[in-house]
Amino acid sequence: MEFSKLGRNNILNQSLLSYDIIIIGGGITGAGILLDATNRGLKAILLEKNDFASGTSSKSTKLIHGGLRYLKNLEFGLVREVGLERAVLYNNALHIIHPEKMLLPIVQNGTLGMKSSALALFTYDYLAGVSDKDKKKMLTKKQVVGLEPLINEEILLGGALYTEYRCDDYRIVMEVLKKAVSLGGVAINYAEVIDFIYENTICKGVKIEDRLTNTIKTIHGKIIINATGPWVDDLRVIDKSKNGKQLHLTKGIHIVVNHSKLPIKQSIYFDTKDDRMIFAIPRNGIVYIGTTDTDFDKDKDNINVSVEDKTYLINAIQNVFPGIAIDLSDIVAEWAGLRPLIHEEGKNPSELSRKDEIFIAPSKMVSIAGGKLTGYRKMAEKVVDGSMKKLKKYYQYPFKPCTTKYLKLSGGDFLNEKAFAIYKLHILDIVKQIPYTEKQVLNLVYRYGSNTEQIVTMAYDFVNNGFSPQTALLQAEVTYCKEYEMVHTFEDFWIRRTG
Repeated sequence: MEFSKLGRNNILNQSLLSYDIIIIGGGITGAGILLDATNRGLKAILLEKNDFASGTSSKSTKLIHGGLRYLKNLEFGLVREVGLERAVLYNNALHIIHPEKMLLPIVQNGTLGMKSSALALFTYDYLAGVSDKDKKKMLTKKQVVGLEPLINEEILLGGALYTEYRCDDYRIVMEVLKKAVSLGGVAINYAEVIDFIYENTICKGVKIEDRLTNTIKTIHGKIIINATGPWVDDLRVIDKSKNGKQLHLTKGIHIVVNHSKLPIKQSIYFDTKDDRMIFAIPRNGIVYIGTTDTDFDKDKDNINVSVEDKTYLINAIQNVFPGIAIDLSDIVAEWAGLRPLIHEEGKNPSELSRKDEIFIAPSKMVSIAGGKLTGYRKMAEKVVDGSMKKLKKYYQYPFKPCTTKYLKLSGGDFLNEKAFAIYKLHILDIVKQIPYTEKQVLNLVYRYGSNTEQIVTMAYDFVNNGFSPQTALLQAEVTYCKEYEMVHTFEDFWIRRTG
């Protein structure tokens, strides 16, 4: 399928739309399910009511992390799973995932002491299968201050360095979707599911509103999967199956300040006074800080960042960096997202498990909630395994195992880190006749990976047609996204481009 507005319209204009699997939700969970299902030979379609990754999947801390914080709740299985998955995702998408050394200051009355931190990090390295070059290193107080002179020495006991993986969460979703579409999958945005179609009480299709044409379409499917994150229970209400376990939504916000206001030298993961942990991550001249974890029961399509949320993060920063003067006026950007966790009676937001769960309704609609960005591939594997078993039982489909562990994402067609480094040099070489900076070119590579050459070729064509080099590069990127990433307008593109 052509992943563009034209391809979208060609699909929706067909008189009969019928699929093995209909996936509702265009975040990382739905995208992962589409890729796995398509890779196993199933005919699958994904439907998203807004832009792809417009919900939780683009509102994270931009880390593919191994779940160090989950050791606090003794979730050893989750730490092992997401730690191992982190390595898989890194290998399959080298262009958008980058190792990041994380400084963990150990402070008085903090979550962990020196001995317990060493044990926790050793356990973390072991469970997550961390390579030797990325394993933790314990630090003395003097070494921590040497690395981060702004830190509060009065409460500091020592620290540690360990490795996480920084990413662009939105780009991961897009590269998963593009790979799925290249294998024959269908992904449609601005298509809102408004009702279900039943045959003898079994869910066998959906009615959607095409939000670009304001028309109603009907799509039939053998299996319906609800992967809408915070909106999972909304669809369960339409299906009249919201009973038993339900979602517990929590809000996480991030704030952004200029690096000059918080001139830290590396990413930091630090304690708050209320026994939580916060990230502060420098990137491209700014530092983003997060996240909060508070109950949420308001409009899921209009998540505000309150003064209270922002003040909480500022206070957390100033506790660890007392010499830093930041106030609300220094915040240059912010974002907020919702975690679709599974409700557990008597637990506060930070204590709720991040494990995923699958609900099967009486109508046989499958819903999946919980989980983490890092573990999306395993979540998809569980859902598609179950779907294939049903298709084998009721339709005699052959069962095919999951092989996405070895499947490079779109843009990630590199054998290893060395091959990626060579590709970057190749791209820099072919654009040397146009006055682009190395940073401009590498930013493209870090967004589009092995697809960058298509954009560069387009840029050359625009230059040859009289465009200035800078206008040509932007126009080439917009054109690529319209043709290969289902962008409809320049506004759509710019939101994706700037995060």
